[in-house]
Amino acid sequence: MHAPPVRVLIVGGGASGVLTAARIMDATSARPARVIIVEPSGRLAAGVAYSTEDPEHLLNVRASGMSADPSDPDDLVRWIAARGDHDPSTFVPRRDYRRYLLEHLADATERAADGQVDVRTDRVTGIEVTADGTCSVRLASGTVEVVDHVVLAIGNPPPGVPGPLDALEGHPSWVPDPWAPGALERCSGAADVVLVGTGLTMVDVAITLGRECAAGTRLRALSRNGLLPAAHVVDQQVRPMSVIDLERDSGDVIALASRVRARAVDGVGAQYPDEDWREVIDAIRPYANALWRRFDQEQRRCFLEQVLRQWDVHRHRMSPPTAARLAALLDDGRLTLHTGTVLAAAPVDDVAVQLGVTLDGTQDQLVADAVINCTGPGRPWEAPANPVVTDLFARGLARPDPFGLGLETTANGCLMDADGAEVPQITVIGPPRRGTLFETTAVPELRSQALHLADRIVVGSLGPPR
Repeated sequence: MHAPPVRVLIVGGGASGVLTAARIMDATSARPARVIIVEPSGRLAAGVAYSTEDPEHLLNVRASGMSADPSDPDDLVRWIAARGDHDPSTFVPRRDYRRYLLEHLADATERAADGQVDVRTDRVTGIEVTADGTCSVRLASGTVEVVDHVVLAIGNPPPGVPGPLDALEGHPSWVPDPWAPGALERCSGAADVVLVGTGLTMVDVAITLGRECAAGTRLRALSRNGLLPAAHVVDQQVRPMSVIDLERDSGDVIALASRVRARAVDGVGAQYPDEDWREVIDAIRPYANALWRRFDQEQRRCFLEQVLRQWDVHRHRMSPPTAARLAALLDDGRLTLHTGTVLAAAPVDDVAVQLGVTLDGTQDQLVADAVINCTGPGRPWEAPANPVVTDLFARGLARPDPFGLGLETTANGCLMDADGAEVPQITVIGPPRRGTLFETTAVPELRSQALHLADRIVVGSLGPPR
């Protein structure tokens, strides 16, 4: 007797949700599967990273490293070649990568031995694990779905708002989330823009405003360290290298970071004249999660406080075209970069706001007609939290990891409840697992997690028919 279909509901239709659904479809040769993707916007693969329609917002990884299928590393390369781009080292526009993900899911669904994907434009507001081991999932529309497994693919939460900027809530010149639909359109007429944050979000926003705003518009970006993301080199050679001994000092963050720096910065061009520091970082990255697991809580805290920003600057890099566009804005003075923090904020009138800041070591007052929050993702349970996360906390079905980076999960991705017990019916993929995993936001990690989740949910659920 054939096993009945496994019923899966995926909360969120961004890249994480699409990749999970595709891998579940691949697994239907072992058991039939019925998948419901619940996405409030109705647009699949359009999370924070890939919702942009700006053609100058590019992937920050070459096409050769961005296949959606871990078993077929050339999948994206063939896809772009079919559209006229035969360079596997190109950096694809993110809006095009979204189209690729949509076609990838459609192809996987068409190939599925016995699989079905249903997309609902709705929002999950609550999840209850019932006495018979299934999940009762409540939607905002009032519908209740009973399924065997729930996958939280909620992606990155909206940016956290620095405390002093709360005073600007509701002001027309305040943009708390630059990725909200139409958020930057109202800034096109601004003459003086302050960008809070200097990471990859700021880079994208500055490039868009640099093109859309008048030539005289002044863009000022500030962050506590004033550091920009590093850039990829145009023609980096991907080759084997002798990685530093990661076992040595693996329990001492500062000692390990010092040795990485000695190899990546001081050693390049001296002891290792043929190496580029990017090769060192890229060689270490596959071991980052193993290193994170070895660190005790104090060492993890030390890493987050003393090493994380430098790691992010070198790990999450700009594509060469993006770096060139940003350099042009800096060179012509339209964009200025500052080390600073916002101390206070207040509306001046219906157009302007005033910020009290420290700017390059000096206290100052800035008046702007647009202030844009570019601080990056917030924390998944803090306002404005996803309603399903709020509900899981209220039911005691979830808790934050010890550092508040995400939701605490088991090694196989299952949610952990308030008492630290596994909730096997609810699994988590992607950014919400940060804290348990360290590297969990980029496509190489997402596609691997999706494969393992699909194997566990579909293949691992085989048993006596119920």
